[in-house]
Amino acid sequence: MKTLVCDTEESVFSLEEIPEPEIGKNPYRPEDVIIEVKFCGICGTEVNLWKEGFPKGALRVRKVGLGHEVAGVVLAAGEKVRGIDKGDRVVSEVSFNSCGKCSLCTSGKNNLCKHASAFMLHQGGFSKLLPLPGKNIHKIPSSVTLEEASLCQPLALAVNAVEIRGRLKAGESIAIFGPGPIGLCMVQLARLSGAWPVIVIGLKADKKRLEAAKALGADYCINTDEEDLLEKIDDITVKQGIDLVIEIAGSGKAVTQALDIVKPCGRVVLTGAGYLPIEIDTVKKIMLRQIDLLGCRGDPTISWIKALQILGTGKLNLRPIITDILPLGRWEEGFRFASSKNSLKVLLQP
Repeated sequence: MKTLVCDTEESVFSLEEIPEPEIGKNPYRPEDVIIEVKFCGICGTEVNLWKEGFPKGALRVRKVGLGHEVAGVVLAAGEKVRGIDKGDRVVSEVSFNSCGKCSLCTSGKNNLCKHASAFMLHQGGFSKLLPLPGKNIHKIPSSVTLEEASLCQPLALAVNAVEIRGRLKAGESIAIFGPGPIGLCMVQLARLSGAWPVIVIGLKADKKRLEAAKALGADYCINTDEEDLLEKIDDITVKQGIDLVIEIAGSGKAVTQALDIVKPCGRVVLTGAGYLPIEIDTVKKIMLRQIDLLGCRGDPTISWIKALQILGTGKLNLRPIITDILPLGRWEEGFRFASSKNSLKVLLQP
């Protein structure tokens, strides 16, 4: 079968032929399941690797499998797997397999496990069949389509940022830097929480994405290339500032802007990746204003459980975030779409 891989030394993406996995044949264990992948989303990190190349020396392996936003159907389950059966529609937590035993794992922070191993190094979700640890698998609510379920990983990350780290409450204001798929998930979560106003911040190139944010429930969308951000926030909040600001664009400038618009005793959550070093006046910007500056990395198991529960209520609409669905053989076209500001989430069908 075909799988999409990246040569980490040459930074070249290609489809390669690999054997189909079988439970019980090394290295697939009785604790594993095999998923028939129906949809796998292209994430922003993969697009950046495709455009800019793989960081030299980041991994010890020459080739790495791609694709972790997976939704599919269980084809086989090992004898030690419990609660998951052949034919179940499922999603899988992302590409790191936490140990389940350390203090971080047992306190619900398995996304930070120091002993985690990468189980998608050699093969990712851009494959017809995908072997995974059974403990990382979650069933999809019957009312949720497989297309929508493929956005569960971005949604779980949004849940971690908005609800777990950000602690957003009804009546609070929220501003989101970055109107990509994760940011649009955050918009809907904020609406469901009773937040007001919900503000999305982007650039001129984000015109279509800001329009999508408005359609999905944002009260205000600000284009910082054409509008003065501080003036707009002062107008909207009557110079009170924002309770919760989330940075998901991966922009150092946006981090400093987030600290400018958050209100005293407010919260700033950083969940974008790829920052260059930035200078911040920590006394003036953070200490004297009692700002909570919070990191947010990935998506612990609890955020997956919450994301699937929310999806199951039918109160969240992820379908408008999916703009393109292509067969795996057209992966290059899919990555071009995903790198365009005119697209949102692009799915590949193996």
